[in-house]
Amino acid sequence: MNNRLRNSDKITMDVIAQNLQVSKTTVSRAISGKGRVGRETRDRVLKYIASLGYKPNSMARALAGSKTYNIGVVIPDTDERGGAPFFKDCLIGVTAASAKRDYETVLAVISDGNYNNLERLVNGRRVDGLVLTRGDKNGKIVSYLREQAMPFVLIGRNSDDDVYQIDSDQKDGCCELTARMLRESPKGVALLSGPKDMDVERLRYEGYAQAFTLAGLKVDESLVFWDSEKKLDEALDKILESGVNCVACSDDIICLKVMEALKQRGVSVPGRLQVVSFFDSENLESNDVPVTSLHVDTKVLSQKAGDLLIDVLDGKNPDLCNYAKCSVLYRSSFRNNAG
Repeated sequence: MNNRLRNSDKITMDVIAQNLQVSKTTVSRAISGKGRVGRETRDRVLKYIASLGYKPNSMARALAGSKTYNIGVVIPDTDERGGAPFFKDCLIGVTAASAKRDYETVLAVISDGNYNNLERLVNGRRVDGLVLTRGDKNGKIVSYLREQAMPFVLIGRNSDDDVYQIDSDQKDGCCELTARMLRESPKGVALLSGPKDMDVERLRYEGYAQAFTLAGLKVDESLVFWDSEKKLDEALDKILESGVNCVACSDDIICLKVMEALKQRGVSVPGRLQVVSFFDSENLESNDVPVTSLHVDTKVLSQKAGDLLIDVLDGKNPDLCNYAKCSVLYRSSFRNNAG
């Protein structure tokens, strides 16, 4: 790619014409296929455009509509809690949606308190919209994108009904799995959860609690451990002392840590204690002991998010009913330790 064009925030006919030493009119005719222009010149223009990674139709749209036809995918630093498989699937899903609609995908990796990569994309108008693969606890990203009038879709949940969001049915899925474990574990089911201020953790807890209500039982809140990663040993001590024979982990990372801690303690799984997870991932597939878990097709979920965003960018008024939430599927025949 020509350095001048590479460093430009916006591709223009002037820049293309100058680099090829032809007129703007010639560039326009070559791209549109309309008007008189020699075959050799037209081929040279189209070849140059292709070298920049564009197809003639996307280049024409970009020049005519002041759009980049780029979609940004925002992921947190994947070292954070071992979330690489989930965010990899998010990127694959959004890219699949983009490719179908002749958009390109741009990646922005952010970390706590450092949004420089995101701000460069937004302030430079290098993307037309964004897919957020995780909401931030303080809502700064959502507020910033609204101030910048940058369209976005969130994969996950946000309490603001005005935010376009796509998510699996966390509550019903967790209720279904907890209900099954209550039938098989009459002594109860403990819960090891993440931070209480995260929407996804709240929804998973609500599903867990709903299963108790439907069974005519009451949740023992002393066996619900929020932010459990920070006090895992203490939580496991209480769980083992309580006599319950099942523990539900709100996600795969907590589940892996629980399994390792129980192994070190010599606690048999699933003999002494059954362990289930409210989220499945590649992280659990390589575990020595099979783990019963809820499975969400993250790639499909992310593709729906990409489709929704592109419909917004194309000026449609999306009806969210057309983007039916991906079902949370109980994976009863895969890596099942529940017997």
